[in-house]
Amino acid sequence: MKRAYTSFTLFATSVNKDFSLAFTYIQATNRLVRLAVLTTLLPLFFNLSLSSCSQADTITPESETHSAAREDVSLLGSDGFEGQTIANFWRTELRTPTAGLITKDMHRVGKQSMRFSWKTSQVNGTNDMLHSELAMEALPVGETERWYGYSSYMPSSSMADDNQTVIVSQWHGHPDPGFEDSVPPIAISVEPGNKLQLVYRASNKPIVKPLQHPTSQLYADLGPAIFDQWVDFVVHVKWDPTGTTGQLQVWVNGIMKVNEQNIQIGYLQQRKPFWKAGLYCWTGKSKYDEKVIYYDEARVGGPSANYDAVKPGRGDNSAKNKQ
Repeated sequence: MKRAYTSFTLFATSVNKDFSLAFTYIQATNRLVRLAVLTTLLPLFFNLSLSSCSQADTITPESETHSAAREDVSLLGSDGFEGQTIANFWRTELRTPTAGLITKDMHRVGKQSMRFSWKTSQVNGTNDMLHSELAMEALPVGETERWYGYSSYMPSSSMADDNQTVIVSQWHGHPDPGFEDSVPPIAISVEPGNKLQLVYRASNKPIVKPLQHPTSQLYADLGPAIFDQWVDFVVHVKWDPTGTTGQLQVWVNGIMKVNEQNIQIGYLQQRKPFWKAGLYCWTGKSKYDEKVIYYDEARVGGPSANYDAVKPGRGDNSAKNKQ
């Protein structure tokens, strides 16, 4: 370094001396000559100065890093449960200290997931105690379409071969002021016989009585319930109780299980249903003292979203492509 610095100093001194002589000469000539000489010598001086920079002094632009975890712009919210608390778009329906816990025991992506627990011992005759769930907000007035993605893990030791139905994902109505609510317009449940089932409902009449029967109720078989492994879900719904533009699409591990178009779905409510993740043991019974399910990779997208925007596994490139 010292030798390089000395060389640079000698070079600069030489250049400065040459420049001073040139400038003295310029002063001795008329104005036109001065302009001509300056035009010739100044670019030469600056070129010589710039060429004195060593290769190590070259500034390289900072490279841009593209991460596989970058979320789609159509996404409205996501939670991989990697922090100490849940995302702020969730509302809690957790009635006991162990009903919902962020845990390192299981994970689909990252190092953590959300563990939901429901115990038969918590039943006290109220509907509140039948839930161990996280809930989102209902859609704003005027909006009807959403994309949802999540991954769930059901341990066979607490979920398989039960003789009671348990809802493991549902979309619940939001009654208008002065009106009542009914059963969830979409629910995914584990049925006796280890069957995974979806039901979707609609009513083209206002809901004026609690648990008023819907005018339409249809079922879809999602196949055998899968235990002891992560299962990825993508749900696309466009709410319309009139049957003009209603839409429901469901993929399980990338395989389309439901593709219904121009259907009646949802209720005559200004704000369309909100998603609830976790356990709803509405019968209040189970062969197990405790039922457990894990959730990870939760995402919700707006009308411009698509399967790829919400699919679980985006964070580590393990997502399943739709089929």
